[in-house]
Amino acid sequence: MIKLDANKIMKGSPPPQEYQVTLENWRKYPYNIWAFVNVRSIIPTSPIMFDPKQRIDVIKKLLDLNDIEISHNNTEKKLKDILVDCNTDSFLVMHKGKLVFEFFNNFTTCETPHIIFSISKSLTSLLTGILVSKKLIDVNTSVTKILPETIGSAYEDATIRNILDMNVASNFIEDYSGKAEIFQQYRSSTGWDIHSNNDVAHLSGLHEFLSNLPKSMHLHGKKYHYCSPHSDLLGWIIERVSGEKYSKIISDLLFKPSGIINDANVTLDRFGATRSAGGISISPYDLLLISEMVRTNGANKNGQIVPENWINDIKNYEDNSCYLNQDDLKRFPNGNYRSKWYQTGFEENEFCAIGIHGQNIWINPKKELTIIRMSSASDPINIKTEELMFSVFKEIGNALV
Repeated sequence: MIKLDANKIMKGSPPPQEYQVTLENWRKYPYNIWAFVNVRSIIPTSPIMFDPKQRIDVIKKLLDLNDIEISHNNTEKKLKDILVDCNTDSFLVMHKGKLVFEFFNNFTTCETPHIIFSISKSLTSLLTGILVSKKLIDVNTSVTKILPETIGSAYEDATIRNILDMNVASNFIEDYSGKAEIFQQYRSSTGWDIHSNNDVAHLSGLHEFLSNLPKSMHLHGKKYHYCSPHSDLLGWIIERVSGEKYSKIISDLLFKPSGIINDANVTLDRFGATRSAGGISISPYDLLLISEMVRTNGANKNGQIVPENWINDIKNYEDNSCYLNQDDLKRFPNGNYRSKWYQTGFEENEFCAIGIHGQNIWINPKKELTIIRMSSASDPINIKTEELMFSVFKEIGNALV
């Protein structure tokens, strides 16, 4: 197997010819190691700007946690070895408002924009909460009232709340193996993949795909069905109600007030539609600042950014009947999914955001702990690795008490 050598490639520079990254291979190991911090070189993006007047410096009080022994499935391994073995690019631990541990690997630095995949959904939810407080969005509004283009699709009769909680009744298949035709069409419509020339879906773009998402026989609001297109639709709704491009409004209302210190970006399809479900690239420090703001109930030194009641609803919403009513319940069997964040159902009420290929935000309010992980793992989803990381997060929390 080809192995990308960070010593041979300057950070941010194109890889040598033998490591050429393309739309066909950018999410495959080892090409993803470089690609995940250079998405702007592969796919069109729109910048998410920072404001130096609102920036918040990360306060450091670093500890050496490398040799913490992590117990998992009757084995023990040191933290530093697990991070390397699991293709971790960045791992940051903030405790009581101070950065106590940082780890960087491969092409990632504290200020490198790294794609966070479905954590983008969780950030889009935070923006939605802000717009709800500004009365631009009512979560009980039907999708078709805002986007009449979706009449006749799976979104007919669905509300924004259904979109937020992933209980829209659709026939979409979230298939990261790429075998399902509808998932191939979806990825092609976003500009992330090259699809068959015999299929005109790749010419239509993301909004056209969303407007024709097929219905299922179920009722909305009864069954959790993870479907990334819903979060792209939410980005479209945000643009329609605000009259602003997604990248600008999320910059102005969420990223800048959160104190980010670097520009971020989000991918676009060929017509300029935003991939708000998974296309955000952001630096590790900046993702940490946003995550810590969430831990402190939506506020920081710049003021109340996300309404506290929106954060409390994410953490404490009790009805998990839709979440438990899913076809293959592997992740958080006692948990919940609320406004694109996971309740873990664990004993300390931790909640989190998760993206494919090993992206994590982990928040433990009880222990005043915020952890972020960015990775270039070879598998889009690996439940065993996820469970190992949950043990890592728990052991770190215990060590910092």
